[in-house]
Amino acid sequence: MATIPIASDVAELIGPAAEKVENRGLLLEKFAFHKRWPVVLDDRRQEIKWDEASRWSFIRIADGASQILHREAGEKQRRARGQNVSEENSKRFQAEAQLAESLAKVSWDSKEIGALRSRHTKRFLGLFRSAYGDRSAIAIGQLEGRLAINLADSLIQNAGICLDRLFGLPFIPGSAVKGVSRHAALEELRGAKGEERARLFEAFRDVFGTADNDFASGDLRPFRDLLGQRPENQRGSVSFLPAYPVNEARIVVDLTNVHYPLYYGGDKRRNIPAGLPESLSEEKPQPNPFPAVEVGAQFAFCIVLGRGDAALGVLRAAQRWLESALTVRGLGAKTASGYGWFSLKPEVLAQIESEERKEAEAAAAKARKEEEERARQEEAARRLAAMRPEEAARERFKALAQEPFAKTVSEIATLSPDEQKGLLLALLTPEKKDTWKAWKKSDKSANKARVELLLAAAKSLGVNLP
Repeated sequence: MATIPIASDVAELIGPAAEKVENRGLLLEKFAFHKRWPVVLDDRRQEIKWDEASRWSFIRIADGASQILHREAGEKQRRARGQNVSEENSKRFQAEAQLAESLAKVSWDSKEIGALRSRHTKRFLGLFRSAYGDRSAIAIGQLEGRLAINLADSLIQNAGICLDRLFGLPFIPGSAVKGVSRHAALEELRGAKGEERARLFEAFRDVFGTADNDFASGDLRPFRDLLGQRPENQRGSVSFLPAYPVNEARIVVDLTNVHYPLYYGGDKRRNIPAGLPESLSEEKPQPNPFPAVEVGAQFAFCIVLGRGDAALGVLRAAQRWLESALTVRGLGAKTASGYGWFSLKPEVLAQIESEERKEAEAAAAKARKEEEERARQEEAARRLAAMRPEEAARERFKALAQEPFAKTVSEIATLSPDEQKGLLLALLTPEKKDTWKAWKKSDKSANKARVELLLAAAKSLGVNLP
């Protein structure tokens, strides 16, 4: 069976296929199978090309991974038992089934992580607004098409995704947010003319900044004349933060439909020209799976003015380009196929702000209550400090519940004279008067003993008990 090359003590801790790892980001970055992998077949170790192992490595980070991999393991077992399957292929299918079953054991599948990530994002939004006020802007975007983000950055070819290191959940890097916003700004700048063109160019420079290579060989070459004698290098004044989900962001397995190479390109070695329908019978297309964020995930996009001298109009321009990028151009890979498109959800932001206000009001009310209780306790402490010892003892004893008060009476001989007098005076208070009357009328031996102790103490201390 194939195993990930890790130390034996690590394998004991996390499992030979890292099935005990609870972070999906860690699974994808550090514990993934490549396409070529050493396995043991026929009692000897050999390296084979194993596409399924690579594919299963990121399938197990998707929602519903266990069900998918159990199904694939069952299919491999069925093929291993086929009538016309060679012994070598049968053993390989069985090894693949064992690996699929091992990878199906995931430990990250917890709703608590997603809820915690959402709470952290909402908490961050509150702190963000509190820190930057009107120098910040927030937009909530809801995915209307699946999101393929960071596909190329992975141990597995074209199967990457951006996952938070702590939670193992999807996020969108700030560089990607800035990049699509910049493209949206460039599109608007290219279509502008005259004074509007000059105005947009200045806003573009203020928001994103420019460098000399932008004008030498980059996408700002057509606008070099608008720069005049000013320096080409300028730092942008708006920071684009990573976007994190405010609700459940599910990861799913998607497929890329591959082309038919013989139909489109032919086969020169066998003199098969392109475009012949009969060539389709020889095609064996293998769809390429990749991870994606499911439709419905809501992300919070935050921007902030980084330079203190920048005008608020610069922030408004950046926000407009950001919203245009999300709703018109899309974000991530495969946007031309409908991926990465968002709709704006201002009502979600309003709801988050409303919940934040309610939490703030509840926290303020709790703080007021705690302050009032602290003031009451301080006042009680000052009042006790001003009392004579027997009066302070009286206040302490009258506040006791029935059982500890009865126990204190039974142990009255261990108290100091001031405490004994305070205990007797407590019997005269409205809080303990009925207890004293009940004990005197009771036929229980324990109550009679308490009455005798109290009367004896009252006589020695000169306290008149009714």
